[in-house]
Amino acid sequence: MDDNIQHNKRPVVRVCTFNLRSDEIDHGTPNAWEKRRPILKQCLENMQPTIIGTQEGEPPQLKDILDDLNETTQCWSWVGEEFDHWRIANAIFYRHDIFSLISTKTFFFNEHPSTPGSAWGAKHSRAGVYAHFQHKITQHPFIIYNIHIDYPSKKARHHSIPVLLSQIKENNDHYDNVIITGDFNNWPEDVEGDKPIDELIVLGQKASEILQMKEAGFVDTYKHGETPTFNGFRSAGYGPKIDFIWISSNSVYRVEGETKVDTYHDKNGFFPSDHFPVYADLIHTS
Repeated sequence: MDDNIQHNKRPVVRVCTFNLRSDEIDHGTPNAWEKRRPILKQCLENMQPTIIGTQEGEPPQLKDILDDLNETTQCWSWVGEEFDHWRIANAIFYRHDIFSLISTKTFFFNEHPSTPGSAWGAKHSRAGVYAHFQHKITQHPFIIYNIHIDYPSKKARHHSIPVLLSQIKENNDHYDNVIITGDFNNWPEDVEGDKPIDELIVLGQKASEILQMKEAGFVDTYKHGETPTFNGFRSAGYGPKIDFIWISSNSVYRVEGETKVDTYHDKNGFFPSDHFPVYADLIHTS
């Protein structure tokens, strides 16, 4: 996508959500980070995003991605704080030639969101990162909440949505002004493969965390039914769609064209992650 693409003189912002899969998990396997890195680099070059909400990134991975994004043009930065014993950060990468960063903070899905820590049966600390940007051309705000909620604890996922909504309120942001990216882990079983895909899809749609988002007035920008976004490093996705870009039903952002699930893999069938990235072209309408 051309950096300066416009629609009716309004710039299009390509927002992506991408679970990177932690480097810690796959050492010594065909899906180790050093093997996935060039595939992920090509995937991002193909997508040409403007903002990327990532999950599960460890600092060395995030540095590699930033180096790759800045290989030809030094126009990318990222925000997000490290947390948990793996030092993972839910980062937001953004084009600093297009956006000015106004403010940012990391919050946590527990009873005290300003402090790291697990809650409600989650094994690890789960977090989100908030970033308020201003478009340098239009001066419009772009407000992103990028989150990763727990798996396998359904209770933790259920309690995480009120934390997210309270953070939006605490930051004095109206739902209509925010974009929410992330991995919602609305996976209805503890062990992959126990249920048929069609049953998983229905259960994933009925998951409490998804119903709460819809009850709060948010809509999934993806309008093509349930395309799985977890691939487990294979050729086809499996289960419900668990990676989302949400806007409110009365959002100041309009979706231009179709939100897409990017299923890119290299010629040998290797994937950049065990999740497919999702991206949407958004236009600020105010």
